[in-house]
Amino acid sequence: FTARAPFMISIGNHDYVHETGGIGKDPSGTGTAGGYHPSWGNFHDEGGECGVPVDRRFTMPSSGNGIFWYSYNYASTHVIVISSEHNLSSSSPQYKWLLDDLGSVDRSKTPWLIVESHRPLYESELIPAELQTIEHIRKNIESLMYAFSVDLFLSGHYHAYFRSCAGLYNGKCNNGGTQYVTIGTGGANQYPEAVIVGGYTKILTRGFGYGLVTVNGRKSLTWDFIDIHGDKVDTFVIEK
Repeated sequence: FTARAPFMISIGNHDYVHETGGIGKDPSGTGTAGGYHPSWGNFHDEGGECGVPVDRRFTMPSSGNGIFWYSYNYASTHVIVISSEHNLSSSSPQYKWLLDDLGSVDRSKTPWLIVESHRPLYESELIPAELQTIEHIRKNIESLMYAFSVDLFLSGHYHAYFRSCAGLYNGKCNNGGTQYVTIGTGGANQYPEAVIVGGYTKILTRGFGYGLVTVNGRKSLTWDFIDIHGDKVDTFVIEK
């Protein structure tokens, strides 16, 4: 399929996370044998081989760090892809790149701003180790999403479909923040996990499908979640 359709990829845990053998081989430039393993993170070895196989198969824009983090413009949209499998603390190279890229966006030319990451910043499935991990990532970069008025944050990782409430920031709805969507519905087994009730969850559903973004110039952005039967399961519109 990748030979027939363009793919703009986001590196995930199965593609990258490893514990040995990275020195001198990791194409992301991380200078440790095992990549990124903070004490709070659920970054156990996934056999990701430092990201070498996926790095050899895909070429992304040269605006950042290869397949690991990069950005591009598409019509009236600026898209930023980050790596949740690498350090995103304020002293890290990726954070500094992200800050610079966000600051360079000309909203008069690309009024829509989308950020993509394998791991989400918000999720409603009750998996403690995963929630702890994304909470730390959220503490690192959510303020940037807010400060630069990111319209849409897309992610995967959790094998389900999730949409947050609108304007989510600092755990509060209608708080001037970003719209968050997790679309981990591409084919892997769906998680039968317990759910955090209430709070910031607008929709949580399981079942295979894909997302479609339709941008109407500067006026509106429409998101649709479409299942394998071609039916719209969820839709929303962001208006400027």
